[in-house]
Amino acid sequence: MTAAALRLPRAWRGVTARPEAGALVATLALFVFFGVWADQFLTTESLASTLAIAAELGIVAMAITLLMIAGEFDLSIGSVLGLGSVLVAYAMTNLGLPAAPAILAGLAGAAAVGLLNGLLVVWLRIPSFIVTLGALMFWRGVVSVITHGFPIGVPDSVVLEPFSHRFANGLNASAFWFLALAVAFTFVLGRTGFGNWILASGGNERAARGLGVPVDRVRVTLFVLTAVCAGLVGVMQAGRFGSVDANRGQGLELEAIAAAVIGGARLNGGFGSVVGTALGCLMVGMIRNGLALAGVASYWYTAIIGLLVVLAVIVNQLAGRSRPKAGDA
Repeated sequence: MTAAALRLPRAWRGVTARPEAGALVATLALFVFFGVWADQFLTTESLASTLAIAAELGIVAMAITLLMIAGEFDLSIGSVLGLGSVLVAYAMTNLGLPAAPAILAGLAGAAAVGLLNGLLVVWLRIPSFIVTLGALMFWRGVVSVITHGFPIGVPDSVVLEPFSHRFANGLNASAFWFLALAVAFTFVLGRTGFGNWILASGGNERAARGLGVPVDRVRVTLFVLTAVCAGLVGVMQAGRFGSVDANRGQGLELEAIAAAVIGGARLNGGFGSVVGTALGCLMVGMIRNGLALAGVASYWYTAIIGLLVVLAVIVNQLAGRSRPKAGDA
């Protein structure tokens, strides 16, 4: 067998072992499927709707992917999104603050929750599952207390436009945030020393600490980043809907983790892809929009997402076994 023939299988194994490989194939397959099956799926308005769903989910899911790669995850992000949006609305409506400081208050509140989560995890060595599960319940309760169970209106403001503007073709400003953050997070993970620290922290914590990687600082930073991204989506939704309520962001945490897993991230850390998660979010958007256009009952959406998560884990396991060794390069 020639050297070129040997190199091709090795190169192919290298491509299929990429975290986003399965997500890319599944995304293309879903696009073709809904394009054929669902009427109006390929229209500009429909594609804009798909991207809008994917964008707001993706902003949070890409940040949580970095956290998962570092060996932790956050179940509180849905409540943090609700808290961020409610703080913006409360500051503008009840306290009479201008939009700019209200937005800063929402983001600062989200960042504070992320910082608290991270410090509890790294200082007390409590599993992030427990810490963030408690935070999910606590901050959802706080949001309910602030709102008293009633929606809070958000006054119109030009300052909110960069977060919530809807263009004539149906595209939302969130899509541009999504694309910009996808590029930024991909660059950080793949091209910076901090990205290497993220991978090392989740891949082999003991070895990373031995090499001088500030594992605790990396994880706290990522907890804050994840919470700020959730708060950012909260700001977007406050401006887009014109009101917020105690249920804002409910269930987001499971969708975000599902999108990350579908995109190739592993719950035990050390492996994942921002691009894969972005593709996973596009799949979520296509499924939700495609099923609606096809007239399928909405409860099938949850069943299909659950099936995709299981299939993604199976694909990741198989790809992990066939990943090329260093000596095969």
